[in-house]
Amino acid sequence: MAEYLLALDSPLTLMILALIAFFDAVIGIGIVVVGEIAFLTAGAGLSAQGDWRPVLVVLMAAWAGDLTSFLLGRRFGARLILRQLHRAKRRRLWRRAKGALTTHGAGFVIAARLLGPVSWVTPFLAGALGMRPGIFAPASALGVAIGAGLFVLYGALGHQILGQIWPFLADHLVLLGLGLTMAAGAGLAWRRGRGGPWRKALKSGCTALAIFLASNFGYFFVLDIHAAKAAPGAALSDICHAADGPFQASAGETSLHLPQPVNVILYSAGSGADLMGRLGWSRNLTFTHDNISFGRYLLSLLRTTPPVSELYLDGRPADSAFQMPGTLKSREHIRWWHRGGNVHFGAISRDDEIAVKYYGHLPVILHDIDPQVDRSRALLEHQLGQIPGYRVLGTAPLAPPVPEGATADYETDGGVLLIAEAGRPVPDAVLTCLGLNPGAVGSGPARPRLIPWQSPR
Repeated sequence: MAEYLLALDSPLTLMILALIAFFDAVIGIGIVVVGEIAFLTAGAGLSAQGDWRPVLVVLMAAWAGDLTSFLLGRRFGARLILRQLHRAKRRRLWRRAKGALTTHGAGFVIAARLLGPVSWVTPFLAGALGMRPGIFAPASALGVAIGAGLFVLYGALGHQILGQIWPFLADHLVLLGLGLTMAAGAGLAWRRGRGGPWRKALKSGCTALAIFLASNFGYFFVLDIHAAKAAPGAALSDICHAADGPFQASAGETSLHLPQPVNVILYSAGSGADLMGRLGWSRNLTFTHDNISFGRYLLSLLRTTPPVSELYLDGRPADSAFQMPGTLKSREHIRWWHRGGNVHFGAISRDDEIAVKYYGHLPVILHDIDPQVDRSRALLEHQLGQIPGYRVLGTAPLAPPVPEGATADYETDGGVLLIAEAGRPVPDAVLTCLGLNPGAVGSGPARPRLIPWQSPR
């Protein structure tokens, strides 16, 4: 919205606003011109840019329009009035304005700007009745300042209010559209439904649910949403830059998208897929990298390895995802991102239940994670101690802790599990920059590291 208001100081825009404000006040033409557009726009521009020029331009143009109507009234008089106001409704407005103008004079000229359609004929009528220009001109200027100034104020206030809600509206237009569609469908089902209130309510609820499920089906299996987001992210130039994170990934960029922690770093010439193959984890399909038809999705459900929803790290979806054997409701799973060179980021957690979560542009049916994600990190650490080829360097406090009860979907001590290939030397300087004490890093089997309030599964 702000980018449109930035053009208000251009000569062409100022001229258009001036013409709208001017012709809104000219007798006859003002009936079809909506001058409020110019006043509201100038007020919004004042709020957005602090520029008074559009406001002064539209007020001066409106005053010029009043003076033009006044001069036309003095020149052409009652004959043109009868020609322009041939409809009965317009003649009634004319008679009201004429009586008030005769009684109150300049006071009515000032007040006319607040009386809606009466303001269209008052300047012309004042000229036709012979009001002195020295009285009309200042009275009209004050009336314009009050009447049009109110709409300028409304525009400024509207910009302030819309400026607070516009980012939400812009980010969630699809969500709002779905909500309106579900409400409209439920309302139509209620209106056309037969039977008592409970039967109508059941039909309305089923209609809204059907629309919701249809939106989920279309989002995942019809629209090409995920492929459009498969963009490469920025690569890390050095492993020490891994300490800068980010250590959260989410399904979108708004406050409604609940993040999940990135709590594993792998330092290896291989990939996260190589490590998970050694551990015996099963690969999951992802919507970005795999062509998942509805039939293939159902087949993965039968195998209890449903696809993993996409999370984006620096705007980039995970390169791969894996899970331990589990059920459709609960499973340990991990996503991997190659961050450049030998650095790979992982996000491990446990799916614990089915829930409706905000994902991409819509609320969809997804797994919800167990909030105690450090348990999953400790499980992976324990498994790594049982296989050759990899060693745990330690758990570094790289991410900010998230305490219990925080406004997040999980809680964690902020530790990030650091893993390296057994034969890959890690210089002490690298260990230090990653937040580890080089003297405390061993080469033997790792032991699970649990914080006091946790217990192994």
